[in-house]
Amino acid sequence: MRDFLSSLSRLAMRILPLLLMALVAGSTFWLVQVNSPRESTAGPVGKKHEPDYYMIRFSATELAEDGNTKMRFTGDKMIHFEDDQTYAVTRPAMRAYEIGRPPVTGHSDRGTMNAEGSVIDLFGNAFIVRAQGPEAAKDPQMTAASEYFQVLVNDDIVKTDKAVRLTRGPSVMTANGLIFNNVTREVQLLGNVRGTIITVPPPASPAKNP
Repeated sequence: MRDFLSSLSRLAMRILPLLLMALVAGSTFWLVQVNSPRESTAGPVGKKHEPDYYMIRFSATELAEDGNTKMRFTGDKMIHFEDDQTYAVTRPAMRAYEIGRPPVTGHSDRGTMNAEGSVIDLFGNAFIVRAQGPEAAKDPQMTAASEYFQVLVNDDIVKTDKAVRLTRGPSVMTANGLIFNNVTREVQLLGNVRGTIITVPPPASPAKNP
């Protein structure tokens, strides 16, 4: 019996250090797990639609390949959003120039522009003016007023799906939408078109003496 107890005591002395090491290792692992930040299971968080910079009373000019001014865009304030690289503009105003075409201007209470500057949306008291062409009788000044216009800068197109009032010289038309192509000089009025078209007669030729 005494030999058995002696053997048991020697075995316990050998196992005790191993148990202590296991206990320390287990405690260390538990402390690491408790103090380590847990990874979120919701996945990566996207960027919020928040402004990262703004400009006051800005003026931006786009040049054509020949160095002439193609478009000038101004406003009271422009705010840039980081997530989609878009811009929000207070009191935007634009003027587009193209050789051989009458200049087109537009303004509104507020607007937005995409990252490339190729699409400009005008909201609130939006007003577009195309100056008259070289021959006023054939190509008079044209204006369009609506609560919304979208300007496709690269295509030189202005359009809206809101109620619009169009004037061309003395003629006045209203519709539920509009597509104006400044390249082809074509105007499409969309839905419930009403108005008065006034044709201006050509100037009379001077009388010849008999």
